[in-house]
Amino acid sequence: MPKTLYLLRHAETLFNRQGKTQGWCDSQLTERGIEQARIAGREIASRGLAFDHAYSSTSERCCDTLEIATTEAFGAPLSYTRLKDLREFGFGAFEGKDNFLEPGFPRGSFYLPYGGESEEMVERRMVGALTDIMAKEDHQSVLVVSSGGAMRIFFVANQDAARERPRYFCNCMAYRYEYEDGVFTCAEVIIPDLSGLEAPGLPAQVRKLNADLMRPWDHY
Repeated sequence: MPKTLYLLRHAETLFNRQGKTQGWCDSQLTERGIEQARIAGREIASRGLAFDHAYSSTSERCCDTLEIATTEAFGAPLSYTRLKDLREFGFGAFEGKDNFLEPGFPRGSFYLPYGGESEEMVERRMVGALTDIMAKEDHQSVLVVSSGGAMRIFFVANQDAARERPRYFCNCMAYRYEYEDGVFTCAEVIIPDLSGLEAPGLPAQVRKLNADLMRPWDHY
């Protein structure tokens, strides 16, 4: 019987709002981000989900998202394990810089000369960590909170039809994977309704354009 992994992106941070590159560096959740995490928790509750284990990246933005969301869903935060291998892409000298300085996708080994990671390195640690987690005997339904770039690389690494799947990662978006015999299969893309949190001058968190959502990953 397949096991279930819910892989959730963290809520909006100060750097997200300011358009800054945020990998291993961190910034706090915004007020809107805190409410996004609560919305994610209400989504968990409305689906009647239960988790026997929970994990988070060591980044504060991921830990805070998990704690807020599970408190909203269950009345108290779930106990969870923090793992460095679930962290965002390491961008080296580009950390904290304006997003427009980043190259397009695929990024390959672009960041290595600047003290960052390659896509292959991120794929290896994400796939390794999530496989180790889901291979544990008592892990049937697991919640993991990570970051958009690392989640994108994990998704592409595990989906033969990745070009046909939505590729946009809004804050608190989740992918539900089924895990069986060492294989991850994306079963559902969960996009929360964050439209009530939009405000003039702030970046949209939910995009309704199918053409945008469905463009091939290599043209991100």
